[in-house]
Amino acid sequence: MHQPNQSINTPPNVATSFAGSENVSRTVSMSSLELVDFINSKREQGQPLLTHKNLMAKVPKVLGADQSAKFSADYVDSRSRSQKCFIFPKREACLIAMSYSYELQALVFDRMTALEDRERARTIPSNPKIIGELAILECFDRLLKPAPSSKMMMPAQIATNNGLDAKFLPGYAVDAAPDAADGSSMPTKSATVLLKDNRMRQSPAAFNRALASQGLLKQLQRKNSKGEMVDFWSVTEKGLKYGKNLTSPQCPRETQPHWYVDRFLELAALVGKA
Repeated sequence: MHQPNQSINTPPNVATSFAGSENVSRTVSMSSLELVDFINSKREQGQPLLTHKNLMAKVPKVLGADQSAKFSADYVDSRSRSQKCFIFPKREACLIAMSYSYELQALVFDRMTALEDRERARTIPSNPKIIGELAILECFDRLLKPAPSSKMMMPAQIATNNGLDAKFLPGYAVDAAPDAADGSSMPTKSATVLLKDNRMRQSPAAFNRALASQGLLKQLQRKNSKGEMVDFWSVTEKGLKYGKNLTSPQCPRETQPHWYVDRFLELAALVGKA
């Protein structure tokens, strides 16, 4: 909104601040020249135009001489002459506008808020690598339904990959059935161990196939390092009542079903093995 062929030197102390955040760039301000242009653009046809000289004279009356001096600046006009102006932060720009009308004050407030939003958007970091890794994490969560303990490893790894501090992440996650009420983790073991502990004469492979027939497990595939397809089992949404999907840092694209010890007999009964 600066007038053409004019150069303004902004005071270094002028910057709009937000609570709990760093200062927004110095560009989020409005010069007295810009404010005159803005006010005149809102006046109805036939109304007298505001001059920069008149606004300059009014500023000390509104802000006080000492306060207004903090926002004093110089600009070079179209004839290469050094002239005085003011550079207003949001609050002071609104106060000057309010001295003309409450409507103008609201318009200036909206204008500078829009500038703040635009400047804030520019400062938000945009890292395609991080965005891509977060998208993979979302897909990983949706498709494989990992246990909270396994899921928690992924953001930590993303932070490590991108040199970010992950100390704010929790160091412990509760792995429990969705309907568990005590808020603590439930012990789990693999089907191989639980079949042996409960003296059930069935191979883990046959047990997994029986669970799959009941919709408690499903078989998925992934490519190994040689490009060959490898099968693996994953606990379904229905099966999460009885177990969880673990992942290994060495093979995060594959899940290993583990079953809650206290619910294994109930699980086995569903496939006729209780």
